Amino acid sequence: MKEKNIPMVMSVVIVASVFACWGIVNVPADAAEKIIKFNDRSWDSIQVHNRIAGFIIVHGYGYAVEYLPGETTALLTALQRGDTDVDMESWTENSQEIYDKGISEGTIIDLGPNYPNSWQSWLVQTFVIKGDKKRGIKSMAPDLKSVFDLHKYWEVFRDPENPKKGRFHNSIPGWTVTKINTQKLKAYGLDKYYTDLIPGSDAALAGSMAAAVNRGKPWLGYSTGRRPGFSVNMT
Repeated sequence: MKEKNIPMVMSVVIVASVFACWGIVNVPADAAEKIIKFNDRSWDSIQVHNRIAGFIIVHGYGYAVEYLPGETTALLTALQRGDTDVDMESWTENSQEIYDKGISEGTIIDLGPNYPNSWQSWLVQTFVIKGDKKRGIKSMAPDLKSVFDLHKYWEVFRDPENPKKGRFHNSIPGWTVTKINTQKLKAYGLDKYYTDLIPGSDAALAGSMAAAVNRGKPWLGYSTGRRPGFSVNMT
C-alpha cells in the first residue's frame, strides 16, 4: 500500500512565553508565588516534553511547576480559561473547534510544532500487503489500498474473542481521537465487520503492535508517528 501522511497539526500551545532557552538568569521576585501549570496527558511524548520544559523553568528561571493530568478537551478548555499555562503537545486536529476559538480570541498562543512530520492514521503491517520472504510470510491482503477495502479483509484481522468479526485496535479512553475512530468505523460501515477494541493504556496499544510484528500476525488499528514495518491506511 502506498504510504500517505494524514495532515496533522501538533503544536506547542501556551498562554504566555514563560521560557525561551536554557541559561543563567535572575530569579524574578515573584517566582516563589507563581506556579507554571502544564497540561499533562496520558501518552509518553507529552510527559517527556513537559518534564524537560519544567526542568528548565524550575532550574533556569526559578518558578515552581505543576503537571495537571486530564483529558484533551478539558485541558484545552482550562488553558483558554487561564487555569493552566502550558500545553507542550496538542493534537489540535482532534479538537479543532476549541483550538480555533482560543486562537481567534487570543486566549492561547501557538508557538509552532515541537517536532515535524507528525501524523495519525490507521495502520497495518507492510507484510500484510506485500508479504515478507525473509520471514516466510505470504501476503494476506494484496489489494488492500484504502480504508474502503477493509470490509473484504476482516477475516485477516479476526478477533479471537469474537471470531465473527475482525479486530480494530482503537486508541485509549480519554483521548479525543478514540471517539473519532469509533465514529469513523460507523461512518465507513466497518462496525459491521470489526469490533472496536479500546485498550486500557498507551503502553497496551503499543505493546499489541509490537507483539503482532514479532509474531508475524496481522494487526489493524490506530497509531501516531512513523512505525517501522507498518503502512499507513487512508482514513
